[in-house]
Amino acid sequence: MKFSLFYVLECPDRDYKRAYDEMFEQIEYAESLGFEGVWLAEHHGTAYGSMPSPQVAAAAIARRTKTMTIGVAVTILPFAHPVRIAEDWAMVDVISGGRLHLGVGRGYQPGEFKNLGVSHLQPVSRDVFAEELEIILGLWTNETFSYQGTYYQLENVRVTPQPVQKPHPPIYVAAISPETFSLVADLGLNMLVTPTLMALPELTQFTVDAKRKLAEKGRDPLSLNFPMNWQIHLAESEERGKQRTKAAFDWYFDAVMSLVPKGPNAPKTYDRYAALAAEVEQAGGLTVEALQEMGVVLIGTPADAIEQIEQLRDEMGLQELLCWMRVGGLEHEKVMDSIRRFGEEVIPVMKDREPVVPKAMREEPVEARA
Repeated sequence: MKFSLFYVLECPDRDYKRAYDEMFEQIEYAESLGFEGVWLAEHHGTAYGSMPSPQVAAAAIARRTKTMTIGVAVTILPFAHPVRIAEDWAMVDVISGGRLHLGVGRGYQPGEFKNLGVSHLQPVSRDVFAEELEIILGLWTNETFSYQGTYYQLENVRVTPQPVQKPHPPIYVAAISPETFSLVADLGLNMLVTPTLMALPELTQFTVDAKRKLAEKGRDPLSLNFPMNWQIHLAESEERGKQRTKAAFDWYFDAVMSLVPKGPNAPKTYDRYAALAAEVEQAGGLTVEALQEMGVVLIGTPADAIEQIEQLRDEMGLQELLCWMRVGGLEHEKVMDSIRRFGEEVIPVMKDREPVVPKAMREEPVEARA
């Protein structure tokens, strides 16, 4: 199994220089402990996330690390022209010596679409996303590329530099809705998944269904790496972990629920978010205990982490875990302690685990279609 860090880089106090410095220190420390990758998230205009250009951070990380893969989870395709996205991330792949993993998504926060002057694209973001993804793949796998779509038209466009990795860097699609899971399966790509806005059992079922669909199309189930992003804090006890993280988790979930599409005016292709927001509001908000019950967060000891990761490996076929340690701007020393516990006590136990087919697929094998 592979273990990576993940950063939205929430910054409640808006001290962005400190936040960036702490992130770099945490990443370098994690690499020394055996973490194999780091993933960055793109967000705009709020303290919820402070990396509007994750490619800038990725290039800096490439010069501070030696072996870590450097991923983005995700770059939001409707927020920029696909040629520019292809160029920027090709540069990161070159600077890092071929360590880029590209995660892509369509965005979900209405305020970000508004801030960037593209609110008109949110209702059609799924279609825009599909066009941009096709263009990026075309630009990375052809010397020149032409395209005639509804939203983009290109004629003999060349991207320089080209990525180091051939035919292109690994590409993952962020998905929390059933419709996007189906799109990923149809494209034959891998997914990035997260239980942040979905209970873990439901996420597991969606993931297994997507893997089954891909297997039916002829993909080897063991080749299906769907990295899962999980909010994690390790301490000497579960109770101590809750005490150390309560304020940070409360801030984070209040922030995210204030930003998701909700209410009767939510775009139709964001029904999933609106329904989840309504459920949370009806339940009177989210508590850490409720989040643990749903499997949205992992707070406990290294032994607890090993047990739960083993379960995910068995049930979901999990091959890579993205450890979101710096949740809600959690204090640096607490994050470093959690990273240390994970690196010293969890990674040595789990790193040599071989990939497995999800339990449900082992019990009911899939026959690939000819």
